[in-house]
Amino acid sequence: MDLLKNLNDNQKEAVLHTDGPLLILAGAGSGKTRVITHRIAHLIANGVKPYHIFAVTFTNKAAEEMRNRVMSIVGPQGSSVFVKTFHSAAVYILRRFGEDIGLTRNFTIYDGGDQEDVIKRILISMRLDPKKVKPSMISSKISEIKDKEAYLEGVDVNSLLPDNYSFNFSEIFSQYQQKMAENNALDFNDLLCKTVDLVRKSPSALAEMQRMWRYFMIDEYQDTNYSQYLIAKYLSSATKNICVVGDDDQSIYSWRGADIRNILNFEKDYDTTKVITLEENYRSTKQILDAAHSIIKHNETRKEKDIKAFRGDGEPLTWCKTNNEYGEGEFVVNTIVSLKSKENFKNHDFAVFYRTNAQSRIFEDFLRRERLPYRIIGGQKFYERKEIKDILAYLKFLVNPADSIALFRIINTPARGIGKASQDRISEIAKEQNISEWKVIQDELMTGRVPKGLDDFRKIIDKLLKETVQIPSRIKLSAFMKNLVDVTGYRESLREENTMESNSRIDNIDELINSIFDYEQSEPDATPEQFIQDIALYTSEQNPEENPDEKTDCITLMTVHNAKGLEFPVVFLTGMEEGTIPHKFSLDTEQGIEEERRLCYVGITRAMDRIYLTNAELRRSYAGPENKMPSRFIDEMPWEFINRVSYVSQGYGGGESSFRSSYSNNENRQYVANRTGNPVQSQSQSQFQSKPKESYLDELFAEKKIESDESGSKFSVKESIMHPKFGTGRIVSIEGTGDNIKLTISFGVTRRVFMEKYTPLQKLN
Repeated sequence: MDLLKNLNDNQKEAVLHTDGPLLILAGAGSGKTRVITHRIAHLIANGVKPYHIFAVTFTNKAAEEMRNRVMSIVGPQGSSVFVKTFHSAAVYILRRFGEDIGLTRNFTIYDGGDQEDVIKRILISMRLDPKKVKPSMISSKISEIKDKEAYLEGVDVNSLLPDNYSFNFSEIFSQYQQKMAENNALDFNDLLCKTVDLVRKSPSALAEMQRMWRYFMIDEYQDTNYSQYLIAKYLSSATKNICVVGDDDQSIYSWRGADIRNILNFEKDYDTTKVITLEENYRSTKQILDAAHSIIKHNETRKEKDIKAFRGDGEPLTWCKTNNEYGEGEFVVNTIVSLKSKENFKNHDFAVFYRTNAQSRIFEDFLRRERLPYRIIGGQKFYERKEIKDILAYLKFLVNPADSIALFRIINTPARGIGKASQDRISEIAKEQNISEWKVIQDELMTGRVPKGLDDFRKIIDKLLKETVQIPSRIKLSAFMKNLVDVTGYRESLREENTMESNSRIDNIDELINSIFDYEQSEPDATPEQFIQDIALYTSEQNPEENPDEKTDCITLMTVHNAKGLEFPVVFLTGMEEGTIPHKFSLDTEQGIEEERRLCYVGITRAMDRIYLTNAELRRSYAGPENKMPSRFIDEMPWEFINRVSYVSQGYGGGESSFRSSYSNNENRQYVANRTGNPVQSQSQSQFQSKPKESYLDELFAEKKIESDESGSKFSVKESIMHPKFGTGRIVSIEGTGDNIKLTISFGVTRRVFMEKYTPLQKLN
């Protein structure tokens, strides 16, 4: 096989380089995986034994792909190449040589759940409540400490430990380390830290590894942390035959411990380094690359590259300024619909990127309206997220205090010291006295040892129940829900946890409240019952977009961080505002701004044919509506690279609910002139044709109906009923079974869909 066939000059040079340190700067879309695998094949073809080659990357998928590609070139002998992730390589090394530093070969690897179990036991032994001092938070902080350079360099651990807690973190850390040693267990950070310990302290083990492996290849070197840097440096120190591949412009994981200095200082670490830059991009068009480069060149901490497009000029970047996040979601989905109908794009050609998971909600809503299947990569759909289900469970219970499922979801959420034994006793009393579980709590019927938290819970629910009846006459549902999140202690418990995950959950809760605000625009008199019903209808309908399999033609939604390494014909990079991209937590330091700029660069360079940047001038947050400035990164692009448009949706929700309507009519939005001043109104009218203004639910449930008693409903089709708000109606159809029974009811010229479980209906004779 001709290993150099179809390679460009720089790729050939990288493949043919064999001995000595090599830095391959691989720009976005430059074919680095092909270069890595062909270089391994070239080494084998020139007499290097496959088992002398050590190649590591960051994911099992990438390692498997690398191994398979090598075998497809060199045949079965390729299976002898040591191709692993950093962590799996560390496991191999420690099982073989770990006894030199006191490890046994049968050590156990603890995952996150195991770590939290250990921490929970420690907390209990220290008389700390694991429900209040979250093991997940402690675990996250321990991992953060072990990623630090100072930890590996033997700095006094106490100086690295947080001191702003009301408990003794230092003691927890000490006991954790002791318990892990007693259990003959290592966590994922330990795998790397102990390997560093081994190569530093056991010259015999290091020498044996250096005899085993003579050539080293490290992929995604810009993502390595300090321990990975040291492992590579020690192992390759005998031969200096180390090749690292990466792109400093795509270093976006500092929050995971990645250190961009590793790739920037490679030439200082290895003074005979050969540097080869892969400058030909085979993915994106010239206009996309030029726009991306005009942004990234503003970073001072980087290596200059002259990336060239292989594919030609292509379409200019489009920047769409919208009046709010609702308009942003509407613009994105309408553009997808238009491109599909006019240019034959498929669903899988589109990707929507956002900075935080909370931003996905508005895009999910609009995609569902268009019945477009979508898949979220690296996260859950909005209404499936734990914190959303928790808060909605509060509302469900307030609407229906007989709902024991909702009750037991919220009774100890957040933690109130009401454990399973207490909950079981409540259920037993309810069964014995033939009353609801809430009645047991409300009337204080538990005897013996009663958790103090139960009385606190009763008072919280009593207060909320009194407020619930004032909706919507004296208080709006959105304001009530905002208060509920605070009164229950849910928001505060997440704030105290203070991890990236808990902060993300807070963002999601805020977005739930935003969705209720949207809902109120079309339903000014929205009641809790009505909202819960419509949410249940919205989330229970089994459309193709609900559970797509791998073969389904889906639109992709993901954070920009999860998009790294992927490519799509059409990309929407949303939330291009100060405080979003760049993120508000990164605005205080130049290092933070530069990483956000790299993140923006990564997002743009995922696009093959089209890239749309969108921002909202007004975006709601917990504190209320906020005026947002366009991202500074937009200003860093020359205007000739940008086609500017504006998209206006009247008000939040365009006067329509996220759950109850189709798109608003054309008169409710404007698609304003591009930057050259050329009118685009005719384009707007043809591209963004609205649906007839009929009930979204009528459309959603127009297909399959159950017209018999198969559902188990206590009602039947054509039966007359009385609704407390809408009056006399007739059952048109019945759908679903059990708790998911949906009734379509005609009230004269109006039809509405109700969840039977939540709707108080009276039969009329």
